[in-house]
Amino acid sequence: MVGIHRLSHIWFALFLLVAMQGSGSDAEAGSQPRFIHFNSDQGLSHSKVNCITQDSHGFLWIGTNEGLCRYDGISFVPLRWKPVDPQGISAPLVRALHADRQGRLWIGTESGGLDCLYTSTMRIEHMAVDSTDSAAQQIGHDVNAIIENQAGGLWLATNRGLGHFDPVQKKYTTYLPAELTSSPVRLITVNVVLQDRDGILWLGTLASGLWRFDPREKHFTCYRHDPRNPSSLGDNDIRSLYQDSAGRLWIGTNLGGLNLYHPADRSFEHIAINPNNPESTTIRALLEDGPDHLLLGNRSGMYRLHLRTGVYERYEHDPNDPQALSHNSVQYLYRDFDGDLWIGTRDGLNYLNQQSNLFDHIQARSNDNRFLNNKVVYALLQDRRGDIWFGTEEGGINRLRHDTGRFTYYKHEPNNPRSLSANNIKALVIDRKGDIWAGTFRGGLNVLHVRSGQCTLYRHTPGAANSPPSDDILTLLADREGDIWIGTTDAGLGVYNHRADRFERWPTDDHVCRYTLISALMQDRGGAIWIGSDHGRLGRLDKKTRAFEEYRLIEQNALAVEVRVVFQDRAGEIWAGTLGAGLFHLQPESGQIRRYSERDGLPGNVVYGILEDDQGRLWLSTTEGLVRFDPAYGQSITFTKENGLQSNQFCYNAYLKSRDGKMYFGGINGVTAFSPQRIKQKEKSPAVVLTGLRVNNKPVQIGAEDGLLKKTITDTDHLRLSHRHSVFSIEFAALNYAVSSKNRYQYKMEGFDLDWNDIGHQHVATYTNLNPGEYTLRVKAANCDGVWNETGTSLRITITPPMWKTWWAKIIGLLLLGFIVKHVIDYQNQKKNFFKATSLANLAQLKLLRYQMNPHFLFNAHNSIRSMILIDKERAWQMITEMSEFFRYTLLNFNKLEDTLNEEIGAVNNYLHIEKIRYRDSLEVSFQIDEAARNCQVPSFLFQPLIENAIKYGMRTSPMPLRVKVLITIHDRLLSIDVSNTGRLLEKEYEGGDPEVHGTSLDNIRQRLEIMFKNRYEFRLHEESGWVHAQIRIRYDQERGFAAPGEEPAARG
Repeated sequence: MVGIHRLSHIWFALFLLVAMQGSGSDAEAGSQPRFIHFNSDQGLSHSKVNCITQDSHGFLWIGTNEGLCRYDGISFVPLRWKPVDPQGISAPLVRALHADRQGRLWIGTESGGLDCLYTSTMRIEHMAVDSTDSAAQQIGHDVNAIIENQAGGLWLATNRGLGHFDPVQKKYTTYLPAELTSSPVRLITVNVVLQDRDGILWLGTLASGLWRFDPREKHFTCYRHDPRNPSSLGDNDIRSLYQDSAGRLWIGTNLGGLNLYHPADRSFEHIAINPNNPESTTIRALLEDGPDHLLLGNRSGMYRLHLRTGVYERYEHDPNDPQALSHNSVQYLYRDFDGDLWIGTRDGLNYLNQQSNLFDHIQARSNDNRFLNNKVVYALLQDRRGDIWFGTEEGGINRLRHDTGRFTYYKHEPNNPRSLSANNIKALVIDRKGDIWAGTFRGGLNVLHVRSGQCTLYRHTPGAANSPPSDDILTLLADREGDIWIGTTDAGLGVYNHRADRFERWPTDDHVCRYTLISALMQDRGGAIWIGSDHGRLGRLDKKTRAFEEYRLIEQNALAVEVRVVFQDRAGEIWAGTLGAGLFHLQPESGQIRRYSERDGLPGNVVYGILEDDQGRLWLSTTEGLVRFDPAYGQSITFTKENGLQSNQFCYNAYLKSRDGKMYFGGINGVTAFSPQRIKQKEKSPAVVLTGLRVNNKPVQIGAEDGLLKKTITDTDHLRLSHRHSVFSIEFAALNYAVSSKNRYQYKMEGFDLDWNDIGHQHVATYTNLNPGEYTLRVKAANCDGVWNETGTSLRITITPPMWKTWWAKIIGLLLLGFIVKHVIDYQNQKKNFFKATSLANLAQLKLLRYQMNPHFLFNAHNSIRSMILIDKERAWQMITEMSEFFRYTLLNFNKLEDTLNEEIGAVNNYLHIEKIRYRDSLEVSFQIDEAARNCQVPSFLFQPLIENAIKYGMRTSPMPLRVKVLITIHDRLLSIDVSNTGRLLEKEYEGGDPEVHGTSLDNIRQRLEIMFKNRYEFRLHEESGWVHAQIRIRYDQERGFAAPGEEPAARG
């Protein structure tokens, strides 16, 4: 046994003996750990991985030959060396990484010294600091390893010895053994440094052996290889150091293999690892794997050494296995916060999930009896010896012997009639004699006699009663009475009666069971045979009474539904897995059937195999993974290839629970084997971090001109966005690296979303056109086992409004609006007062003008009557009578400034009667008036002056009789008035040369029209073809004829 102090010589001899006999073996025949690979194709900056660490957030950092990368389980973020970038890392090759307690990442480079990455801002600071110690100069160009002491200082393994760097004072000190202070670089290069539990530093050098340094005493003790002393250090070139949980110091050397230091006598014990392979002597990496195992990385792969027995397992690169180690040259070993293993190699990063290692993968490989000879497995059984039998698609029967862990193959041999008849094995059962019955695809029924290894073949013979019902056999069942039930694809159900040694069709009555396809067989605890078929049919056959009862699992769309497996649980209830309809739970006593499908959490609607573990949970093999189903709650967890399964697709009939409780499920790429009690839910919820910000579909860089991010989005507490950032996306990740593609996410924007957004495996939240305001984005995530981090992470977000929507802009706007309103009101008041004053002035002027018309008319009428009295008293009396009517109208409308056109025409008729009496036959007057115009409002006393003017001047220039025409029309709110007379237009009349007439009549009319209508009227006097026309046109508005005085007529112009 490897003790705390020393391995006994007996055990050491045993180590050598076992090693010489090639003591490397796998835990399970055909089984290897499944590694997940990452290289430059997945975004790694370079395929050679030199170092690995994890920061306080949980991000993984990987140092390569071309810079370093940050990994969040979704993608890699590279930080590469650029010769023109003074803010980048100092050199491309990163040899060492250390995440300190302050959140900084220290980077040791080759030829570039020490860098510090402030992960919150992604800013890099170069630590090329001159030393004040005359014995030391600068930090070594090569920094090979970094550790942190309790005070926060850094111990560095460099090409100039041991260095100590104080990050606060930026002070650097070099330490060397006195005898080596003047030695060449090769002799003082330190490859690795380790601080043990007592605070002592152990230094592994390139050529000067192992150094022990006491930081308090500043004292060195050197251990070197001595060829004359077998208990000395195995080699002076030290590549790795490790102190395990028991306090033992392990030393990995370049040519001296693995050494164990014994402090009692300061001796070294040499432990040979695969001595027949010279590349196994270079131990580059060491890591504890539980209290009894040590992992070693060298140039021939990774070894897992059992410290008590000396037996080791070797994990190596296999070009035929895509899940094997990616390269045999192992550079670094690291275990993350969850206990999972990361392996740096010369060809990428390898990841080994603890959970995936709980599923053994029994693989296929040609010409190697540690593996299956064919990868597609359709049938499984265990014999009384404990051997496992596999029915394959093209490799016949494979037998895994429990004692040797090796396979024996039984295949069809064309020249051997006692071999299997076909290599496509669909079903296996074992009879009471221990012989194996194998149903084949179109090859009949074989009985393999285990002792002799020879086969007996039974083929279907048409017309013969004593033969299997068909050569195409899909399923077999060996019942407790010793009979073998045979399910075929095309001929229904048969049975081999072992007592009578003959085959029978069962049952013989056609009305009992008419199934042609028999896809599943199972005998329950009561002895009944359950038969699965197509069309969703499940039958129960009582062997004793031959009673047959059928259950229709599904009625609708049942044509393509086949029952592929029937299982009875420990409670006696029946479960049926189907092709196309999911899982069914049948309670035989009540006949109640419950269906579970994709809608209930199953990955699909195909169930090929059912087994039950000791907790009563069902394990279901499907075409989309392996499902652990809890019948008590109807909940399921799906495991996939990423968890270490052979594939997501399993095969029907290929399921087995061995006597030790281990489960086996066959599929298209071998067999998955596991102990259900070891498959436990990962209780630790994942850390949730924000990883990226995109604005308007463009990534936002830290420190960019837009000023959005001064730190990484991970370390940002408050994000300010303006209204211009109308579309933004925030990316996030759950730092659970075990099957990270199955991590699930929910997010909610408080202040906008009413409920959580469940986005499944997506990891980005996008928002568009959020209103200005305060918000909080909350993100939570679940690991692959559905364990949620309900706290998650959050980010305060402020959307700032545009300038015109800010509070101060609103205040200024309100003040400006108030100022404008006040001035508008003042202006309106001034305008109203002006209009009022103008209206009053216009009204006074209109009345004045109106009043001027009456004296003028009375003067003219008085002259006419006086002349008439002297000539004809009777006519004079008629004139006085007509004048009285005219005066009555004028007195009634004395103060009116407007009247209807009809009223005006009536008054004019009175006037014309007077003129008719005066001129008799010398005057002819006619009217032509649109009826629609009669109700239009016109200025009062408008027509009489026009007609009077026409008569007066017409009598002077017109041949007798004088003809006067009045034409009034209205069209499209335009009133046209045309008063014309025969004769001609006198020049002085046109020029307004008669002050008596034009000063008080026509000019009066013009002034009244101007006051009332401004530019909405026309008044024209002209001569045309022997006629003199006085024309007035007035444009009506939509509501009334014209703006009455007192209602702001000037405003209607």
